[in-house]
Amino acid sequence: MKRLLMASILVLGCLACDKYATADIAGTWEAIELTEVGDSLEVDLASIAFRFSEEGQYHFSSTLEYEEAGTFRLDGPYLFSTDTLKLPLREKAVEIIQLNSDTLALRMKEMGKERRLVLRRKG
Repeated sequence: MKRLLMASILVLGCLACDKYATADIAGTWEAIELTEVGDSLEVDLASIAFRFSEEGQYHFSSTLEYEEAGTFRLDGPYLFSTDTLKLPLREKAVEIIQLNSDTLALRMKEMGKERRLVLRRKG
C-alpha cells in the first residue's frame, strides 16, 4: 500500500512539472514550414521569426510587416504570449508540439482552422 501511495505521488509530481524551460526556447527562430489544415500556405517564410529571451521577453515578426513584442511564459506544453504593443493586452496560447535544440513546432487555431508553424533555431 505504501509503495502504491509513493508511486502515485511520484506520478502526480511529474505531471505537475513544467514540460519546457525558458532556456529551452530562448534564442532566435526562423520559419521553415507553415500549414493550415495540413496544406502548405503560400507565404514568405523568410519574414516569419520569433526571438525569445531567458528573461521572458519575445519579439515576433511576420508577413505584411506584422509585429508583436511583449512577455511570454511556458506552462506544460503551452506557450503563452502577451503582446504589449497593442491594447487591450491579451494573452494568447499556442501548443508546443516539438521543441529540441534546433526545431520548434507550434500548433494554433486561426479562424477555427488548425495551423502548424515549424521553425528552426538560427545560429
